[in-house]
Amino acid sequence: MASDTFLFHFLQSLTGNPAIDQLMIFFAEFLVLAVPVGLIYLWYREGDGRTDSLYVFTAVLVALIASYAVLGQAVQHESPFQMYETIASGEAENSFPSQHTATLLATVLPLFWRKRKKMAYFFLGAGLLTGFSRIYIGEHFLVDILGSGLAAVIGFG
Repeated sequence: MASDTFLFHFLQSLTGNPAIDQLMIFFAEFLVLAVPVGLIYLWYREGDGRTDSLYVFTAVLVALIASYAVLGQAVQHESPFQMYETIASGEAENSFPSQHTATLLATVLPLFWRKRKKMAYFFLGAGLLTGFSRIYIGEHFLVDILGSGLAAVIGFG
């Protein structure tokens, strides 16, 4: 956990530039909306688009269930903004794992499996950027983001 808090405090030391802070808030809160857009895009694609969309939707749904019902119950700790002064604020809640990051990462494996590599790489990048930005704004610790990756793998399995 020491390396976890080191990374958190290092990223917190980078805050303070209003333009970058606002961009990170945008990534942390809204990049997850790419998932429903991606599902709709797949649904209307020729060929196996609907099947691909259903596979991705199912993986995301299972990942979120695993995130809330299994992982979130097994590991509980406060969000960083409940302990430190950060950009983020909100209601007190369990920080583990990050559902935003889990949602994005849960799309990656089914997209690779269904041979949608360009989309898979896009969502991998979006998931990593969301995880990074959620640590940056003080919403999560690194362990929460790693837990999101585990939820995504469970969603695919």
